Amino acid sequence: MLPVHSSKEAIQFDKHLTGKLGIPSAVLMENAARGTRDAIKDWIEKLERKSVIIFCGKGNNGGDGFALARLLHEQSVDVYVMALGKPNELSKDAALQFSILKKLLPDGRIHSYPLRDSHFLAHIQVGIIVDALLGTGSSGTLKGKYKEAVLDINAFADHFDAKVVSIDVPTGLDSDTGAKELTDNGEPIVVIADRTVTMGALKQGFFLRDAPDIVGEVTIAELGATASDWKSSEKNNVFLIDEGDAASSFFPRNSVSSKFDYGHVLSVSGSKGMTGAAVMVGMAALRTGCGLVSIATPESQRAIVASALPEIMTFGIHEDSNGQPTSDAFAQLPHLLGKATVVHYGSGVLLTDETRRLAIELLKNVEQPLILDGGAIIGIAKHYDQFKKRKAETVITPHSGEMAQLLGIPREKVESNRIGVARDFAVKNNTIVVLKGSPTIFAAPDGTVFINATGNAGMATAGAGDVLAGIISGAIAQKPEDVLEAVMFAVYVHGLAGDLASEKMTEQGMIATDIINELPAAFKKLGMK
Repeated sequence: MLPVHSSKEAIQFDKHLTGKLGIPSAVLMENAARGTRDAIKDWIEKLERKSVIIFCGKGNNGGDGFALARLLHEQSVDVYVMALGKPNELSKDAALQFSILKKLLPDGRIHSYPLRDSHFLAHIQVGIIVDALLGTGSSGTLKGKYKEAVLDINAFADHFDAKVVSIDVPTGLDSDTGAKELTDNGEPIVVIADRTVTMGALKQGFFLRDAPDIVGEVTIAELGATASDWKSSEKNNVFLIDEGDAASSFFPRNSVSSKFDYGHVLSVSGSKGMTGAAVMVGMAALRTGCGLVSIATPESQRAIVASALPEIMTFGIHEDSNGQPTSDAFAQLPHLLGKATVVHYGSGVLLTDETRRLAIELLKNVEQPLILDGGAIIGIAKHYDQFKKRKAETVITPHSGEMAQLLGIPREKVESNRIGVARDFAVKNNTIVVLKGSPTIFAAPDGTVFINATGNAGMATAGAGDVLAGIISGAIAQKPEDVLEAVMFAVYVHGLAGDLASEKMTEQGMIATDIINELPAAFKKLGMK
């Protein structure tokens, strides 16, 4: 797993490198410049006669840019520097890099910004633009020359059809929240990068809001020691899960085994007009590899579910006049609960007083891991004491709107702090929170947060959440002894299968069952038989 830093942690990590490890800050700057140069090596090789323009701020991010300019000049690259600060305004290390650079670059290559004379731009062809304006530690609204420089970088990129690389963080992007500001006419005040070379570790904001479309391809420049070897004193513990994490979190099937070796999912799901949700949960659970699936659904809908998926077992439960489960349906479940490895409730179920009471009954009485989705999520609002009393794990899978309803706050408050909201709820309520969205984030009761980078916009389609609930159920059924790892596997595979589906069907044309159909291909990609 790759560590993901908040801005506060990024600063603490720098202090760790310079203070505890004793790496001089000038060496960190040199490492940052070399890491950036290496990350754009392929671009440099294709430059031919094109030039590189580097916008440098007053602080150490600008110093990284000055150092990069020197390294590129050593490779005979035509480099132009736009300096936003006078020499006496630069940070100590940036001033050192600037003093070296101005002795090396030919006349007319270093310009003060904003430009007084831009005629030279008419005589060069720019291939690469470097954003070395502000790093992770910057905050607040961009003003003055920094705002102008950001808008100019984007305009230059369009004019010259140039590639843009940001050092550490695209200037104007909040590295914690992924937020950006807009001009009065709606133009983003943020550098739109093709690549971001971030220092030491990934930043939280890269994965939130519109940031994935802003940061471009992200690489990490090592500064002298890895972030994986460092523990934050704040114990923030946010990680990006990758293919290796997903592949290692599951186990191979034994040659001599039966369906009883791979767990039994009991899903209480579906209602009149929404039987498809129950079917997709069952299909996804089976495709994930569990041995058995039982669907408990309103009696009037049982035949529909059974005919759609012959591999599952179906049981009719009590319902109201609208085809929704009733709370007394719980009395019909003991014989099923006795066989189940994991229990799921809520997909394809509307929130009523009866379905709410059924959710509470399951919370109080189910001894196995319990997954709550759909209508069940809002049903458990204000009954958080039941989470803490449970001995087995509880998993909830809300999207941002459901999380907002659960907490009684505006949706925007969830969207602006997805990591913090998921973590706080998980810790306070002894629950695994899978906060669906782009990206899906899940938090453990100990406060550890995981970010999943697989998935795409095509998964914003009806039923994709039901598919995720089924994959989580099927994964936990096979690995009930480590529910968190099963959830990690499930979330990653859900997104990976969605990516494979989009390759075949396009994001525009894919539907939820395409995700299920691509699960076998996703498993093969992870090296599973």
